[in-house]
Amino acid sequence: MRPLKLHTKATLLASAITVTLFVAVVLIISVRVGNLVREEKKEFARLRAIYFAEQINAMPTPHDPEVLSREATLVRGSRPGIIGVWIWQREGGVFVLRAAAAGSGPPQEIPEETKAALRSGEASRSITSPPSGVNDSLYRVLEPITEGGRVSGAVDIIEQLDDLPTIAMRYAEGASWAVLLTIALLPVAFYLLFRQLVYRPISRLLEAMSRARAGDLSAAVPSRSSDELGVLSHEFNRMIAQLREMTEERAARQRLLQERVHEATAELERRNQQLEETNLELWRTTRRLTELERLAAAGQTAAQFAHEVGTPLNLISGHVQLLRTNPGLEPGAVARLETISTQIERIERIVRRMLDRTRPEAVEHAPLDLNALLRRIFDATAPVLEARNVKLRTTLSPDLPLIRGDADRLQQVFINLINNALDAMPDGGELRFSTSSPSPGDGAAERARVIVDVTDTGSGMTEEVRAHIFDPLYTTKERGRGTGLGLVVVSQVVSDHNGRIEVESEPGRGSRFRLTFPACDGPPGEVKASGARLYHESRRD
Repeated sequence: MRPLKLHTKATLLASAITVTLFVAVVLIISVRVGNLVREEKKEFARLRAIYFAEQINAMPTPHDPEVLSREATLVRGSRPGIIGVWIWQREGGVFVLRAAAAGSGPPQEIPEETKAALRSGEASRSITSPPSGVNDSLYRVLEPITEGGRVSGAVDIIEQLDDLPTIAMRYAEGASWAVLLTIALLPVAFYLLFRQLVYRPISRLLEAMSRARAGDLSAAVPSRSSDELGVLSHEFNRMIAQLREMTEERAARQRLLQERVHEATAELERRNQQLEETNLELWRTTRRLTELERLAAAGQTAAQFAHEVGTPLNLISGHVQLLRTNPGLEPGAVARLETISTQIERIERIVRRMLDRTRPEAVEHAPLDLNALLRRIFDATAPVLEARNVKLRTTLSPDLPLIRGDADRLQQVFINLINNALDAMPDGGELRFSTSSPSPGDGAAERARVIVDVTDTGSGMTEEVRAHIFDPLYTTKERGRGTGLGLVVVSQVVSDHNGRIEVESEPGRGSRFRLTFPACDGPPGEVKASGARLYHESRRD
């Protein structure tokens, strides 16, 4: 929508003022004239009632009701404002309706004070009273009818008075033509006035401003008058001259500043890149050193422990072998020596596994059924889960493809995850294992995957703890219960199997470990796991 021009706005404003003044004048005059008109109509109604009452007094008695009704109809039709004419007759002390004009409708009851005035003979002139239950736009007049100097009845006339809005509209109709003519002439007058005194100077000023906005700072406005627009043009010319000088000076400084900024930016980008590369390399080196220091400390501790424990174990094992060669031993003693030998071998396996955690192990991967491996682990850990009041829920996909891996090392991964879940659920809970294999996407490079989800309902982990769970020697367990190497082994074994591990956990809402392995491309093979070792041995490890 296009904005209104000045002369249009001025025309609308002048028209609004004219209409407002016209309405105000009409209202003021209509109030005064309306009161005069209403008083005139009241007086005419009273005179009409007096004339009609005298006309009835002149009629022979007794009065004929049909004649009275006909005369009342003529009175009602004499003026459009009369809406009802009734003739009352006095019978004793009661006024009874004798006749009514056609179309008058039901009569209004005569007020008691009016009846009393008529009965007492005090009513020698018209009595006015507004009809009951209506506003003051109706005027009622009762004129007594006398017979032998005695009031024998009354003429009742109700007339509709014009209200002030109606009178105002009558005057407005007469003056509206003058107002319309004035409003029609205002646009022409204002257009000619504004065109000569306003639009031309403003057009020259706008043209100069448009040239200045386009970059021509030599634009100037010719000043031909000394009025406000002339002063505005003069000040505009001064402003353009100052702006031209400032622009030239700014352009020179800006060129110099751009050159310096360009040089500083190039140098800063080069140094920032060097600093970023240095920081990244430093972070990687620090992380590798930290992990190596922890693993070295763990390996040294494990080696020292193995050396210290190995010597007495060899002595004990040698004495046991000597005792077993004694032919005079009882069968019970032979069984006890066999138990001692078995436990010594078990301690040696534990020590070897501790050493294996601190150094990489070269193994050969073969096709492996994860579902079968997990079922063996479930069978081995079932007594401990039941003793710890932990319910095991399993959802194993029946069409799970094989993966290439080492059963013993993967068994160690899942047993470590079970151990962590039990530590997070000291009062019992629920442990869920599920396997799945989502279909590969449309991308040709994407291979089939095998996913294992391990979820517990334990205490969960904070974001800070979750960020360090795969760091060597980091543990939140009580002293003597955790080594800080369990999840390190899990991460290393999963990485050795070309897989990845993801962790989701919130305090108080448990944890979920998701292990993802690439599916095996070769034909299905037998699981090369020799069977899950006893769970109690893994807990002591």
